[in-house]
Amino acid sequence: MRFLKKYYFLLIVLFLLIYSFSTFNLIEVGIMEARNFQTANEIIENDNWLLPTLNDEPRYQKPPLPTWLTALSVLLFNSKAVIFYRIPAILFLFIIGVTSYFFSIGINFNKSESIINGLITVSSIYIIAIIFEAPWDIFAHGFMFIAIYYLFNSFKNSFTKSHNILIGILIGLSIMSKGPISIYALLIPFLLSYLLVYKKISLNNLIIIFFISIVSGGIWYLYVYTQDYNTLVEIGAQETENWSNYNVKPFYYYWDFFINSGIWTIPAITSIILPFINRKISVNKHHLLICYWVLFSVILLSLIPEKKTRYLMPVLIPLALNTGFYINYIIKYSKQKISPLLLPIYLNFLVIAIFGLIIPINHILNYGISSLPIIGVLITLFFIYNFYKRNFDKVIYLKIILFFTVINFTLPQTYSNTNNDYTSLNSLENEIQNLKLYSDYKITADLIWNLKRKVKKTELSKINDSIFVLISNKNYDSINYEFRENRLIIDKKIKVDFNPTTEDSNRYRDRLATNLYILSKI
Repeated sequence: MRFLKKYYFLLIVLFLLIYSFSTFNLIEVGIMEARNFQTANEIIENDNWLLPTLNDEPRYQKPPLPTWLTALSVLLFNSKAVIFYRIPAILFLFIIGVTSYFFSIGINFNKSESIINGLITVSSIYIIAIIFEAPWDIFAHGFMFIAIYYLFNSFKNSFTKSHNILIGILIGLSIMSKGPISIYALLIPFLLSYLLVYKKISLNNLIIIFFISIVSGGIWYLYVYTQDYNTLVEIGAQETENWSNYNVKPFYYYWDFFINSGIWTIPAITSIILPFINRKISVNKHHLLICYWVLFSVILLSLIPEKKTRYLMPVLIPLALNTGFYINYIIKYSKQKISPLLLPIYLNFLVIAIFGLIIPINHILNYGISSLPIIGVLITLFFIYNFYKRNFDKVIYLKIILFFTVINFTLPQTYSNTNNDYTSLNSLENEIQNLKLYSDYKITADLIWNLKRKVKKTELSKINDSIFVLISNKNYDSINYEFRENRLIIDKKIKVDFNPTTEDSNRYRDRLATNLYILSKI
């Protein structure tokens, strides 16, 4: 029992890691992941780590650190199974959870309360989803969160030379993961909140830290600038233009941000409101710090014209901590008479209990009896019993375990292959394994990932091969093209469909379905 008590948090994280590694391997590789994974493959293949490419074209839109970590994972495990490409991002999810635990200790939570905060973080739905939707973000915000943890400790105690260097390097690693995004979305809101709540800040030390971060985070950019100046400037201009012209949304677009915490939605929005309606809570400076941190992050992100849901991920880190204040408040006062402050948590637990029964029972009715749905029902019954007894600390743990259990038995069905026309890469390789691949349109990274081959976009007149493969989204019955002294003919047409389902809602459908023409000269 002493061992369990001492390593309780570690055991729960280990439990969640096992769940994650067994389940997240099932999720389809999307376009953002494909860009990262294919670039990692080409880094390994070309042994060119400093000037990464995607489909043999310069890939400088994102800094390379996450791609380096992905490539190292593939090399370390000597396997190209999808899970080994995802391991670094999954580990960073839990690094963020562990940092939440230690940050919580720093803002005067006890160990058991800090465990809950860490678990809230790793079970916030969009913090999980960002691993797959935008694999650079989890690294950028992870490094930055660790930097903020050490920065907060330095504010509380004192700055030292070693801590300044460490914080600067961590911020530099964040820059090397996704540029200055996390500085804007996570660090600046934290500093503004700290200044507002505590009325003081060490400007001299911050200047030193920022200097170190610019040097450590900018060295790769400097190298690319000296080696491939024109391409870097062209890509930089395009990315900058996107901030104001691409995917533009109204200012209020992010103000449903709390929904992205998933199972914590109701406690999350309640935790934001609490400091402004409850006098006891409003004097807690630590709670105010985290609350303002959330609000400043949302406001600053709202000022940028380009908006996407995934950009909200850094908001969810302080939001998880803020939710922890409310959850731990409920645990502390759960045995007392019911007050209006308890009503949101009662509603939240009621919703979880209903879905905790409906989802596994529906699974059993549709797919038959199996162990995981039965476990889900049993966890829900324990959940309801402890909820009735107001053992809210146990309820929280059961809620998180139930959440990952439901993920585990629903994902295999969600991502099961229901497309009868699905193209097997093995069967395709028999047709094209010795032929070069060309395209007459710019194909996307996820199609390249599925083909496991580089595809050069070019004009037919520039191809010297006597037989080759043309990838086209056009339907040709014949190609009438005089090729110098030769004429091109279609030897074979292959319809390719890498979509796992036939559903029209599949957002990758158009990108993953195309035509392959084996052409030869006569």
